[in-house]
Amino acid sequence: MFQTRIKTHHSAMSEGNKHLLGHGKVIDALSTPNNKDEQNAVIYIHVPFCSKICSFCNMRRSLQQPIKQYADLIVNEIKQYASLPYVKTTVFDAVYFGGGTPTTLATDDLRKILRALKENLHFTADAEFTIETTVTELTDEKMDALINEGVNRFSVGIQTFNDAGRAQMGRVGTGLAAYNKLKRLKEYKNVVVSMDLIYNYKDQTIQDLYEDLDRIIELDLNGFSMYSLINMKETKIEQAQSQENDEKMFFAISEYMERAGYHFLELTKMVKKDRYRYIMNRHQGADTLPLGAGAGGSMNGLAMMNPINLAEYQSSIETFDSKMGMQFKDSYKEVVRFKGDIQTIHLPKNESLYQDRDEYEKVLNELLENEMVIKVGEDYQLTTKGVFWGNTISRELSTLI
Repeated sequence: MFQTRIKTHHSAMSEGNKHLLGHGKVIDALSTPNNKDEQNAVIYIHVPFCSKICSFCNMRRSLQQPIKQYADLIVNEIKQYASLPYVKTTVFDAVYFGGGTPTTLATDDLRKILRALKENLHFTADAEFTIETTVTELTDEKMDALINEGVNRFSVGIQTFNDAGRAQMGRVGTGLAAYNKLKRLKEYKNVVVSMDLIYNYKDQTIQDLYEDLDRIIELDLNGFSMYSLINMKETKIEQAQSQENDEKMFFAISEYMERAGYHFLELTKMVKKDRYRYIMNRHQGADTLPLGAGAGGSMNGLAMMNPINLAEYQSSIETFDSKMGMQFKDSYKEVVRFKGDIQTIHLPKNESLYQDRDEYEKVLNELLENEMVIKVGEDYQLTTKGVFWGNTISRELSTLI
């Protein structure tokens, strides 16, 4: 049915221009209390610093140590938002520190940000606090401090335990050191530990892949994100292996790990004991408060994107009252949920979005015939084959709305 697999949800997004209302001031859009009966809002904090740039990465980051005042800027930003009625009356369910490498920040700076969040904003009783980290940046001191301050979920950028693969990806340290760091993290109670796994890189064998999977099982990790290496102009790593090999490895991962008790939570994530509330809430269109240089999100229908340039980011905080965003129609939230349904292994539940019902029925029948989708009650769920083609399916269906 499909020839070329889309590997990332970023390439499967639909056009949002028709849902735009125009520019709006942040202080105006968030000037009234949040009267929605929801407690699923989330916070995204971007830390765009890295001590080393990995060969496969094209994220919004820079090769430098964090500026000394970065944590203070974020704390100031938190307080500015917390003064607005809408944010003041919002209950947040999850916080996600992404990057870059958030743990390039000093322990005291991370502590300062976490305390400012809790002192100025409202959270659910069991809110999820996630931080992305590399093995080398996560010292024992930092680990202890983060957990003591309430971080209860770690997403660790392992990529592979294979030393040759790690060298190819520009990872620091050996696979054994990475394994031992995860083992140390797993010693803490009530802490969710997830890792990133990259597969289908040059010269990786199926045996190499199974050895990575065995390490995940031995460690009893709560979950892992699985990414087939993407060939990008901005990256320096060798080209990925063929799509045929990609498919072979994908099914090897899914079958092997399902036998070990893992299941798909998202198109690129298998879990055993990981709810990953930050992303699951976002898939349902939850409000997302963006903090830090390069962070993006939306609150009360206003999309906001902080500048990645540090001087411009600082200026945006100093002139917060004039900060602008882009107002979207309510209909765009349905588009976000449409995409989120597919990312979470379902066909979109809101079929009223399709402009041509006959064309949708045609695509649906093809998906059923090609065993990418099965019907479970009133719900259409993706099969493992459907998960492999999930972002391609998302692109196909989004053209019909």
